[in-house]
Amino acid sequence: MTENRDHRAISYSFASAAVGVIIMRLIVYFVPIYAETYGVSLALDALFSLPTQLIFFLLIPFLIFKFYGKRTFRGVMEYSSAGKFEPYFLLAIPLGIFVWLTTIGISSLWQTLLSMTGFYLPSSVTPKPETFNFGFFVADVLLTAVLPAVCEEFCMRGGALTTAKKAFGATGCIVFCAIAFGLFHQNVKQVFYTACFGALAAFTVIKTKSIYPAMIMHFVNNFCSVLFDYASDYGWMGGGVYDWIDYLSQNQIWALVATFLCVVGITAGLIVLICYMRDKRVIKKKIETVKDSGFDVTNGRVVLMGEFSEERVKALEMEREVFGKDYKEARFKPKARDIAVGIGACVLTVLTTLFTYVWGFFY
Repeated sequence: MTENRDHRAISYSFASAAVGVIIMRLIVYFVPIYAETYGVSLALDALFSLPTQLIFFLLIPFLIFKFYGKRTFRGVMEYSSAGKFEPYFLLAIPLGIFVWLTTIGISSLWQTLLSMTGFYLPSSVTPKPETFNFGFFVADVLLTAVLPAVCEEFCMRGGALTTAKKAFGATGCIVFCAIAFGLFHQNVKQVFYTACFGALAAFTVIKTKSIYPAMIMHFVNNFCSVLFDYASDYGWMGGGVYDWIDYLSQNQIWALVATFLCVVGITAGLIVLICYMRDKRVIKKKIETVKDSGFDVTNGRVVLMGEFSEERVKALEMEREVFGKDYKEARFKPKARDIAVGIGACVLTVLTTLFTYVWGFFY
């Protein structure tokens, strides 16, 4: 019954996110604008982002997992993989930088493919003030980097990922999270690269068993977007990165491809390093546990000393050692009514994403 509740909980959470985005975009769309200034633009972003992120992506999903899922505050956090913070999670900082560079390449490719189908959406970016405004910069970082890193990760890679993994396994869960994250942006220009990011974030959470690396990576990725946007407008160091990319794309495409492949390689290397650092700690803990345990020679299994529970075995990640090398985690098959609302939310995001491709409405 707990698994059924959890699948219904993520369905309701996804519905909150999908409907919340639409409601807030409608509200922002019909707000009368009397001056096209960057301050007004930021105010509209705040009007959209603050309720969307804090209420529909964070508060409502948290309350659903707490009250409908019958968990304590600590239980919700643990189920959302928000446990102990490890120092090696800080490797997600350089990882986020290279993910941002990778995202530029993927986004550019996707927009090129869209343009080949005849899709065109004029830019609606409001020019920044002539002189740098620190308050605007902080507001941009909060709305673009801080809130999405915390709220979107909690909604999409928190309890939802834990629940989905029980039904789909690791690979299926990564695909599920990728599609969901891409579609829930409800913007055809963003759907592909956000899906790629969603897959990478899900993989990171599954491998590290923590949401923190994904949050850090998400924050740094979005922060770089804001920082280099300002750097380009105000002539800061690194502000010419976009011009450099445009130059290579027009004159030395192979150099650009080679650079992109190097960036992807470094990104993969950092992920491997994070996984290695975690596995090293897990193996060390396993060795310490085995030293204080018995061994069933006949069945080739470790016999834990003290109180035995399946939760303890999973916490130690010693399922194969304790239950045998042929151990496989049982899959849970949710019933149609458990995921009906979630499927409806996904269908809604597909329709709104297609809507932005045909009409570009609200964007």
